[in-house]
Amino acid sequence: MLPTFLVIGAMKCGTTSLYYYLAEHPEIGMSHRKETDFFLATHGAWDRGRDWYTRQFPTEVPERGECAPNYTKRHLFDDVPTRIESICPDVKLIYLVRDPIERTISHYRGSRRDGREQRSFEAAVADVDTSNYVLTSRYHFQLQPYLEQFSGEDLLVVTAEELDSAPTSTLRTIYRFLDVNPAFENQRVGRRFNDSVGKKKLAPWTRWLSRQVPQSLKDRTRPYLPLHWLPGERIPRPEVSPETRARLEAVFRPDVEALRDLTGRDFSAWSV
Repeated sequence: MLPTFLVIGAMKCGTTSLYYYLAEHPEIGMSHRKETDFFLATHGAWDRGRDWYTRQFPTEVPERGECAPNYTKRHLFDDVPTRIESICPDVKLIYLVRDPIERTISHYRGSRRDGREQRSFEAAVADVDTSNYVLTSRYHFQLQPYLEQFSGEDLLVVTAEELDSAPTSTLRTIYRFLDVNPAFENQRVGRRFNDSVGKKKLAPWTRWLSRQVPQSLKDRTRPYLPLHWLPGERIPRPEVSPETRARLEAVFRPDVEALRDLTGRDFSAWSV
């Protein structure tokens, strides 16, 4: 069975928690692996074919979905919306977003944790036209290819802030968008599934052990295994100079204004 909806991002905006929240609903079945990355031509699973993709979803529920933040990284992965439309033309899209400066910082900290980033934050965002951290936070820029392939009625933009501060009402909005029972009482609501561990640089042996475990198994067991006890070095929040913050605000402001125009939302909790 093919998915009826996709959570297309954004990274570091709560997609992991939303994956487990949605999996609780009796009318919704999530992919066996949180991120199949099927629609990525490079570093993804597109070559595995449609039959492989259909096997990633349960068959006994009316609504099926996956959460794949890589689907809104157009600067790294080309033509994702075109591939989605070719396989799932009627799919609904959910896009989780967050204060773009906060998301950029969190993304950087995650890269530091994983050992993929050695630069200072200032250096990592110095070139705003090429920085992965900055470009991933330009939400309207990331949505533009989707708007060429899908109707705006098939897109729901949700903020990480409202999912965190008002999870029950936010989930009901999502349930209504997916045409499932909005009154379902979710027992996982309010719990974070990818929070404290993301602020640690894990010990080398822990990273090695993690690579040996299939991702599908990690996704299935995460709700039952506390992650805060894993050993590792705390990754401090980087200092952001006033000059860098001003430069980021100047980059994000027109993008956020375009997102406001698209959605009719004011995103009043954001700093931009």
